[in-house]
Amino acid sequence: MDRKVRNTVRRTGRLTKRRRSAGGNEVIRNKVAQVPTVVPPLEQSKGLQQRVFLYIQLNEMTKLPETGNPLELHLYHPKNTLQKMQERYTTDTIIYQHEFNLKKPVFAMGVMQDDIEDMNTFSDQPLLISLYQRIPRRRKGGSGKGKSRKQGRTSSSWEISQIITDASESKENVLKERSSKRSSERDGEEAGEEGEGGTFSEERLELLSRGHCDLLQLFQRRRFISDITIYLYPEYRSKKINDKITTCSVWHMYSILPILKNFNFTNLAFLTLESIYNVPENLHLKSAELGLSVSFRSTKPEESNGAFRVIPLCTYSGFISQIISDQNTIIVWENIKRDLHLNMNFSFNQMETNSRVKLPKLFRMLLWEQDVDFQIHKIDPVSDLALINNSLHRFVLNEEMRKILEQAVVHNDYELLLQLYQETPTNVLYEGVLNPSIFGYPGVNYCRFACRLNPVFKPSIKLSLPRDTLVMGPMFCTFKICFFQPICERNEPLDQYNESLLKRAKLRRCFDMEFLKEDETDGDVLLELYRAFDDLITDTIEFIIKRDVQDINDRKEFFCCQLSNICNLVLKICGCDFNIRMPTKTNIEFRVGNADAHV
Repeated sequence: MDRKVRNTVRRTGRLTKRRRSAGGNEVIRNKVAQVPTVVPPLEQSKGLQQRVFLYIQLNEMTKLPETGNPLELHLYHPKNTLQKMQERYTTDTIIYQHEFNLKKPVFAMGVMQDDIEDMNTFSDQPLLISLYQRIPRRRKGGSGKGKSRKQGRTSSSWEISQIITDASESKENVLKERSSKRSSERDGEEAGEEGEGGTFSEERLELLSRGHCDLLQLFQRRRFISDITIYLYPEYRSKKINDKITTCSVWHMYSILPILKNFNFTNLAFLTLESIYNVPENLHLKSAELGLSVSFRSTKPEESNGAFRVIPLCTYSGFISQIISDQNTIIVWENIKRDLHLNMNFSFNQMETNSRVKLPKLFRMLLWEQDVDFQIHKIDPVSDLALINNSLHRFVLNEEMRKILEQAVVHNDYELLLQLYQETPTNVLYEGVLNPSIFGYPGVNYCRFACRLNPVFKPSIKLSLPRDTLVMGPMFCTFKICFFQPICERNEPLDQYNESLLKRAKLRRCFDMEFLKEDETDGDVLLELYRAFDDLITDTIEFIIKRDVQDINDRKEFFCCQLSNICNLVLKICGCDFNIRMPTKTNIEFRVGNADAHV
């Protein structure tokens, strides 16, 4: 009995010790939980944010190019790392040809829920899908010169592929990587030719086609699940036009949780840099080294040091010195063009934003400051050169940001500073200022500006300039700003657009506001109708070429809509043309006149 009692006492003593230690921890936890927190609402919302994963899976690949080499798909996003869903962690984002029909591997991309920074990252930087062929190491045949030239053409695609596979690096590191890869690739080619008697060419990747996916559609209050079709447009120029194939890829994308939970975005800002005109000849020679930065600058100096506050917004690069009428009118994503395209003279379809530059209206509806004469009437689009950019940035605004922007515009607190630089943003050559106060008026959501660019450092000694330069007007750039909704009005939430397949595509472009027009003559109306008819035919031809349409029945729904649009335009053109020859004011007069004309 004594032993049993002793044992029970000892056991209870041990248990009480354990309970005390465990209970002590619980008491401490309870006390911590009972302490009232004084975290501000913004910090509380940040603490509640969680990472939502978007899963990307290849469903189908059709119309693959016929090559004797294995194909590869490369996925790339400049600011977000894609993770392959497998046991071992890897940054490899490649799908090999034997995996095209297996619906694997699956990639995951992390997105912070209700985060405005992630929204702007994905809004301005689409997901890139690139198709390559891997050319194996092989024995060279024929003359070495022809082969070395071919290698020179494809070396840039090898450099690009190396940049794509390393998605975790920053943009500055990517640019350094590009130059280092370029030099190392040249050294490798020389070693491959000189070493081993120059009989073998090294293994390399050749870019065949590329496409992109707009990721703004992910941001909605429902869990995202959709099958998205991405067309991969051909890149290689050595093939004939008939051999170039547009590949169709279908991707299954889904998320377990909605990316937006307690957040709404209410507006979109589209900033487009079109071209720079009246450019001196020395700038045309170094067009590839030029860039343009856009910043907010306060109109009043700060009280502490008297300096003007500058807030960087975005930058543009990749200028091309080209005849104005020869330019490609497609507006492209600036970030895709900057990261991956070393040659901008082709492959615009891979980067398009569903927006165009209208050449007939290039110098119409422009807003610039008073007492400035750009001598636009002396610019000949057929023979004059310009620095062509045609690139776009897109930003997301919520209601709080809209109110801040509205206040800054209405009170004229900030202006837009445009700086043309060479190589680095600190090396500014020219700069100009835009006043965005026009967006303070009700109903205004769109404006094209002509901004004068003045030299930062004026030479103290007057140089002898050619006579043509003296006749030419001051240098200026055309810059377009468009808001999806006017910022001085209450904006409706736009995340609801992403929940509808029919409305989702509207967020990809900004619809220009119809300005109040003065009374126009019938001739001007007829001219606009002919321009609209020309644009409609041009868009139809571009659609046929881009989609490689061989039969009308393949795209019957598109051509039915286009046919009705053409009929409406033809009726308007016929009616307007008749009204010019026989002016009428009412429908009855028009019918009577039309009947007399038939008689």
